Amino acid sequence: MSESVAKTELPIAYSWQMPQWQQLAQLVDSARLPHALLISGPDGIGKHRFAQAFAASLLCEQASGFSACGQCRSCQLLLAGNHPDFREVCPEEGKRQIGIDQVRELQGFVGKFAHREGGKKVLLIHPAEAMNHFTANALLKTLEEPAGDTLLMLISHAPSQLLPTIRSRCLQMKFGVPGGDVAKGWLQHYVGDPAQAEHLLAEAAGRPLAAKALFDNDGLSRWLGYDGRLSAVVSGSLSPLQFAEELAGEEVLDVLDWWLGRLMALSRHLLAERPLPPGVWQDLAGRDSRQVMDQIDKALQLRAKLQRGAPLNKRLLFEDLLLSWFAAVNR
Repeated sequence: MSESVAKTELPIAYSWQMPQWQQLAQLVDSARLPHALLISGPDGIGKHRFAQAFAASLLCEQASGFSACGQCRSCQLLLAGNHPDFREVCPEEGKRQIGIDQVRELQGFVGKFAHREGGKKVLLIHPAEAMNHFTANALLKTLEEPAGDTLLMLISHAPSQLLPTIRSRCLQMKFGVPGGDVAKGWLQHYVGDPAQAEHLLAEAAGRPLAAKALFDNDGLSRWLGYDGRLSAVVSGSLSPLQFAEELAGEEVLDVLDWWLGRLMALSRHLLAERPLPPGVWQDLAGRDSRQVMDQIDKALQLRAKLQRGAPLNKRLLFEDLLLSWFAAVNR
């Protein structure tokens, strides 16, 4: 199923993605572009926009310097969200998994010739780890026998969760967190305040788009609110179960990002004496680093399950996290 949305302008790659962009440009120029790309790296660094920009450049009828012109009929169709040679697949609204029917529908798209003579068809799937075992196996058939004019791009925040057979059939392109100065300069231009940009990036582990989302959604205020309620648990005025009940009304991935961010900051403090977030986390600075790492691993596994679409009860999830954390702290 196509997940297309009309846009006002075509996306372009971010400045910190130029090495990967140049790598693809060389492959295109030398006619060595593979039939499948696996674009992987942390969430919140712009992989999706990179893939969309690359798709636009391939579909453009008069691309200049490996960039889409934005004016030709192909670009206009892409902007309108109904290009016949482009499909973008992600979990349907309200779901966390890509359905097997969505992938099966793609086989007809892959089997047809491109509408423009000599052109390409582009299929974009994100996040690739949102496919379960059955869906991933259905995609394998498409990866094994793609039409010569089709490029499949898979975006993954956690490529280790993908089937080895899928990874082996793709050219893997890894994206890392951009350098601090580059990310800070980009975010500062958006938020206007250098100190706030630095604070946001610190909270988002250096990921510029995750930091931007925190700014846009007033995420810092929410996270400070979570800190305050955790402090109440530490002081004994609120039980872990009561806190878990409160968190059940929040967006689960937002809470997990807060929890992981704080635990990682605590780990960096314990291992390398890095600064800690204010408030309650200062009181936890004497904890065993191994306990902290165990809790980080637990939270990461839960986040991965959610991204794969596993049906988890939010209240029980938060109860488990908080009870296991305080049991480790008390030991």
